[in-house]
Amino acid sequence: MGSALIADLQRRLDEVADRGTKAWFENYLKQAISYRGVKTPAVAKTVAAWRSAHELHRLSDRDQLGLAAALIRQDHAEDKFVGTLYIQRYLLRRVDAEAILTTTEDLFARGAFFDWSTSDWFSVRVLGPLIKRHGSRAAERIAGWRGTTDLWQRRSSIVPFRAVVRQEAYHALIEATIATLVKERERFIQTGIGWVISDLSKAHPTRAAALVERHFDDLSTEVIRRHTRYLPEHGDYKARRSAKATLSRQRGAN
Repeated sequence: MGSALIADLQRRLDEVADRGTKAWFENYLKQAISYRGVKTPAVAKTVAAWRSAHELHRLSDRDQLGLAAALIRQDHAEDKFVGTLYIQRYLLRRVDAEAILTTTEDLFARGAFFDWSTSDWFSVRVLGPLIKRHGSRAAERIAGWRGTTDLWQRRSSIVPFRAVVRQEAYHALIEATIATLVKERERFIQTGIGWVISDLSKAHPTRAAALVERHFDDLSTEVIRRHTRYLPEHGDYKARRSAKATLSRQRGAN
């Protein structure tokens, strides 16, 4: 039954796909993932029509979660988006955090997320709201992914906290997660950290500035230049980083 449902969804997506959209998305993602060529509003409309046509609400929550996970395991970005949207719209308020997080960890283990776009979609639409809904229990489990071997799971240990940076109750966990991740030079880990620092700086600039100072030498130049711009010290940060780079080049020349 599941394979037939997925095949029908894929047919529906292909019917509204556009070659120009496909080319644009794949070029933007630098060929990291294949697209059918369907924009987000059309994806959302398609999943709603597909769910209604097959009366998927009659399935158990467990079966619906399994179907959503099967979609996320597909190769194309839009299929993964449908699975993510399905969880966000129809299951997030019905299914307990344990089931969703266990399913998510299985998806990472299977390599279902392999680019920043789909993993961030899931972080923003599912994991962030999950933390807001279930609190510290979900937050601590997600933050615990910072020690995993999968790049996208480690990125997902910090990106979902964008949803709760205004809440001081999560600041210690955010800081502990950043302290572990910031030693990595991997760009997608650094920019994941940068997103959270940027959001934190809008609501708690003093706390954000303290984080930047604490980890200044480990933060990438991209994070310093792009993700500290809401802090009063932004100009000073850029000047310090530029001076450090100049000194490094001079030492290399000698």
